[in-house]
Amino acid sequence: MKLQVDRELLEEALKKAREATEKKSALPILTNFLLEGKDERLTVKATDLENYLILKVKADVQQEGSLCVNSRSFADIVRNLPSALVYLEKEEDKLLITGGRSRFKLPLLSAEDFPEFPIPPTGGEKVEGSLILKGAEKTEYAIAKDETRISLQGLYIRGFEERIHFVGSDGHRLALYQPEGSFSEQLLIPRKSLRVLNKLLTGIEEIEIACGSEGNFASFKGEDWLLIVRLLEGDYPDYIAVIPSEFSAEVLVPVDQMKKALRRLSGLAEGKIFPVKVTLNDNLMILEFTDPEFGEGREEVDADYVGDVFEIGFNGKYLIEALEAFDSEKVWFKFTTPDTAALLEADDYEKDPYKCIIMPMRL
Repeated sequence: MKLQVDRELLEEALKKAREATEKKSALPILTNFLLEGKDERLTVKATDLENYLILKVKADVQQEGSLCVNSRSFADIVRNLPSALVYLEKEEDKLLITGGRSRFKLPLLSAEDFPEFPIPPTGGEKVEGSLILKGAEKTEYAIAKDETRISLQGLYIRGFEERIHFVGSDGHRLALYQPEGSFSEQLLIPRKSLRVLNKLLTGIEEIEIACGSEGNFASFKGEDWLLIVRLLEGDYPDYIAVIPSEFSAEVLVPVDQMKKALRRLSGLAEGKIFPVKVTLNDNLMILEFTDPEFGEGREEVDADYVGDVFEIGFNGKYLIEALEAFDSEKVWFKFTTPDTAALLEADDYEKDPYKCIIMPMRL
């Protein structure tokens, strides 16, 4: 293999491809890129056996061929080269990298040992890349981080009643973003695959999404890249059934004011649990934190509420993360009882079609 390629284009491709490699692996081949020079393109392949990524970069290919090189070393060298062009040439069992007055040689593994990629699913439908980015951004915080429930360890996407549902949940909270649109598939995308997609998407393109007939793989195709993802197994819980529809108290609060008040209280807390008592009074939401070891704090937030006094407890960390995902200036807090889940919903739901359900905690 012998070719030259624009350094900035190659650097950008390698930055994206690195997300799909294993940083540390019992299989050394998974820490490598497979490079293929052919048809005026340099193809970069990367995989961790869950994500299979193919990127193409325009190149002046003088001699076709393929090779397998360490992803970290190669990406670091390309990023720091001083030249506009990078020259790549295979010399026996080494990759010669030249740029300006810099010259490097990297050892190679056998390209034949690089894992076979699954055959991409056929068909597919177009979805705006911005929807995928926004859906992941608004729901990823709620996706389960432990390994006890596999079906909750990913982002669930499906079409429902002329909207596309993006759902994340860990059993204690649920985030749902449902913009207008159509989508016929059901996908359960692992958390790491979301990180790979986030690197690939620009937000201004359409991507083609296809799902395999057996439902174990899905492909995401952009202009110069293809990502094949091994989907999570299992049925996603019936999230629609847990969304409350009847409430005994509803209050409208400013998002920014609420977030700042919670952050000030969080300064007193230690660890992941940050218990906050929420009290509703006429035109007021009171937030209180009390801990005999770390102290106590009280914040008052302006609120549109008239009714009986209502008290409920939450993990304040959950409240902050949910509020961070809203694009609207005000949000509705809707309560049924102090022992059941609360619903947070944007004031202008058509502009910001996002809602979150949070289970209370006993204080």
